[in-house]
Amino acid sequence: MRIAHAPSRVEFWAIKTLFYRNGTVRATRLRLGSRVPAETDGFHEEFYGLCRYEKKETGPAAFPGSGTEAFAMRAGKRLGVAVAWIVPLFLGATMFHGNVHAETLRISGTGGAIGGMRLLAEAFRKAEPGVEVILPRSIGSSGGIRAAIVGKLDIGLSARPLSPEEMGQGAWQTAYARTAFVFAVNPDVKRSDTTLAEVIDIYAGRKTTWDEGIFLRLILRPSANTDTITLRNISAEMACAVQQSQNRKGLIVAATDQHSADAIERTSGAFGTTTLALVVSEKRRIRILSLSGVTPTTKSVQDGTYPYTKTFFMVTRQVPSPTVVKFIRFVRSTEGKDILSRAGQMPYP
Repeated sequence: MRIAHAPSRVEFWAIKTLFYRNGTVRATRLRLGSRVPAETDGFHEEFYGLCRYEKKETGPAAFPGSGTEAFAMRAGKRLGVAVAWIVPLFLGATMFHGNVHAETLRISGTGGAIGGMRLLAEAFRKAEPGVEVILPRSIGSSGGIRAAIVGKLDIGLSARPLSPEEMGQGAWQTAYARTAFVFAVNPDVKRSDTTLAEVIDIYAGRKTTWDEGIFLRLILRPSANTDTITLRNISAEMACAVQQSQNRKGLIVAATDQHSADAIERTSGAFGTTTLALVVSEKRRIRILSLSGVTPTTKSVQDGTYPYTKTFFMVTRQVPSPTVVKFIRFVRSTEGKDILSRAGQMPYP
């Protein structure tokens, strides 16, 4: 394929060449179309040498002294039938503004937000069929932030605000929802309510069995995880108990929100922390405990009767792409807020 250049217009031409076993060669010149060139039209040279970009006349004059048969013979004979025009036609089509490849949005981060974000992504794909949204497995808040800063993700999901250092590296955050930070147990534990005093005893190691005699298995999170930080911030007494739990031997430590939910789900007598958003959006088979009689719901989060929450942020570069901006607007639209509400989250206005 050759691309002929005129001062005011670029024309795209291809040669359809058929080689037959008996030596017959048939070639036809095909005009793909034309458009006005841009300042950056030199990018055509990057198509792996399959296109040549030359400043010549347009139309047939762009192929001086070389008819279609001469061009075909120079290509040489091959066995079978070679359809030499497929790649040029494809490349020519990609150069027109009307034939744009599907865009891709890569989103990951804190596991508590992944389930709700999947539901948002499904709805967004229907509204914007030209955009593919990819959500890899959870990589945590800090992982999502770092990946967004260096451009590995288009949107990082975080359960904590950005640090001054992260902001200085060019990160930008958009708070989009809150959810209840909850205590949960394996379904074999015959409990529906707990108190902060009991939770402190569990983390301090003073309570090790349930009332029915089942061994209590505490599921910990890493010290720097947002769940652990949220626990410490409840009270000084809770912070001391959490520190004691970090020094205990033989406890399960779940690296991500999904691993924590898995451990609670599969371990008899398990007790741990998670979020309403994760349990609802992923339909987890674990029991969320009310706290001193207050059930964690989006309503109790909104009216403040349930006090312990986590905020979810979308983290991007300071100048995100138009597609990222479009997705963020969708998340904050009426449809997006309805999806978040059904997924155990209270969207921000």
